Amino acid sequence: MKSLRGFLRTKYLQRRLEQAPVVVDATVPGAEVTVSFSVHTWFEYHNRAHGSYTGEPDMVEWLKNMLVPGDVFWDIGANVGAYSILAAKLCPGARVFSFEPFIPTFAHLWENIVLNDVATQVFPICAGLSDHTAPESLAVSDPRAGSSCHHVGGTAGVLQQGVLAARGDDLCKLFGLPAPTLLKLDIDGLEVEAVEGLREMLDAPSLRSMIIEVEEGRSEDPVQGMCEAAGFERMPNPLTEPSGDTLNALFARAK
Repeated sequence: MKSLRGFLRTKYLQRRLEQAPVVVDATVPGAEVTVSFSVHTWFEYHNRAHGSYTGEPDMVEWLKNMLVPGDVFWDIGANVGAYSILAAKLCPGARVFSFEPFIPTFAHLWENIVLNDVATQVFPICAGLSDHTAPESLAVSDPRAGSSCHHVGGTAGVLQQGVLAARGDDLCKLFGLPAPTLLKLDIDGLEVEAVEGLREMLDAPSLRSMIIEVEEGRSEDPVQGMCEAAGFERMPNPLTEPSGDTLNALFARAK
């Protein structure tokens, strides 16, 4: 009897511990694809699976209109992969490099890549892009996967996580990563430092277009200045939906 109770307890614990996460299939407005999310937290359910595509229609339209076979898309600040996976599904002939520094979110980024069967197309990298390449501390705003506003090199936060800070240019030179033809950057306040680390990349004619989340009155002007100095022009982006002082700035290589 004792061995039976032990067996049943073990099976019960096994079921509890190995319980599969909720899977949410997100439809993408205006696109004939569905992206599946493995959901463990409220952030992943509300902000990512249900909020990504309706909250940033400009990002969806940009990927739909710009991606072509052979493209290399860098998703800087990928979180759990909403736009990395969407890009892979919209254009199976493109390659995607997804950068996410926060380890719990990075683990679920990989989980979503596998869930959507795009592991041969999407290459995840656990690093935070910056203006220097060195071991750094990541100031974590919230320990749950799918959260945001973590700062490479920051000191505030509920905890500190070790992370590799890297210049995008160094990743290409040191590790042979292919330079992007399209680039999305959304890293919650550190966009100036990240763009500083992309200077050589910005000068490359192969980089055609970028969407960069900027903050009015703080990072917007410096980011725009660096992009214009590299031969980009800021384009109208009527679909962007500002959140407070932040908005998505769209840049295209000047003709």
